[in-house]
Amino acid sequence: MKGGIVMRKYPENESEYKELGELNAEEWMIECLKKNPDYVWWGNYEDYMCKKDGWDGAIESDSIEEGLWNLDELNELVNYYFEVYRSNIECEECENSGYNKKTKQISDDWYDFNNTGRRWCDKITQDEVDALWKNNRLHHDFKETPTAEEVNKWSKGRGIGHDAINHWICVEQRAKRLGVWGYCEHCEGKGRIYTEPKAKIGLQLWMLHPRKGCSRGVYIKDIKQEELSTVISHLKEAQKRNNERFAKL
Repeated sequence: MKGGIVMRKYPENESEYKELGELNAEEWMIECLKKNPDYVWWGNYEDYMCKKDGWDGAIESDSIEEGLWNLDELNELVNYYFEVYRSNIECEECENSGYNKKTKQISDDWYDFNNTGRRWCDKITQDEVDALWKNNRLHHDFKETPTAEEVNKWSKGRGIGHDAINHWICVEQRAKRLGVWGYCEHCEGKGRIYTEPKAKIGLQLWMLHPRKGCSRGVYIKDIKQEELSTVISHLKEAQKRNNERFAKL
C-alpha cells in the first residue's frame, strides 16, 4: 500500500528533507523529482480521476512493459510526474492516528462522532484558547485574545467550527495539561508502519484518447534505475509529438 509520505516535488525546506529521509530513497530517485512539471497535485483516484472502468478508467501497471503504451492517434501522453514513496500499512495499534492511547482518546472525543457524550470541541478551556492564539489561529474572527466562553459560543454558531489545525493544537494542549501527551510507540507517531526497507519511485501518466474524446490516468508502480533511460525516451517522444502537433502555428 502506498499511503503515508509521498514526495512529488524536490524538497525545499527542513521539514521536507526530514520526510525524504524517512523514505530512504536512492539519490537517482530524488533527482527524478527535479524533472517533474510545476503542478503535480493530480493522479489516479484523485480529484476527478476516480473512475475504474471504461475508456476513462484509471489504470495501474506493475512495470514499464505494461504502462508505457505505444504513442499514436489513439494514445497521446500529455502530462506526467514521478513520485517517491515507501510501501507501508496503517498502524493498527493507534488506528492510523499516530497518538498514544490516552491522547487518541482525547482526539476522538473532540467531535465525538461515536456519540459517547464526551464531545469537547465547543467546550475548550482558556489555556487551549491561548494555545490557538499563540499559533495565529482565531485572528480572523477576534481582534484580541478571546475568552474560552467567547470561542465556544463562536464554535457552536459555525457547525463543526474548528478546523483540523485547531483540533491538533487543542488536543496537544489538553493532553499535555493532563500529563498524557505522546505518540504511538509502535509507529513513532507516523500512523503507518513501513513494510519495505527502501523507497520506490512511481510514474503517473495522463493519456488522451482523441477519437473517444476522453482521458485517463496510467500509473506505473515501480520504476527501476536501469529502466529510467527507457522512461525518459518515452517522455521525450511524447514531448516531440506534442510539439509537432502545434508546429504549423
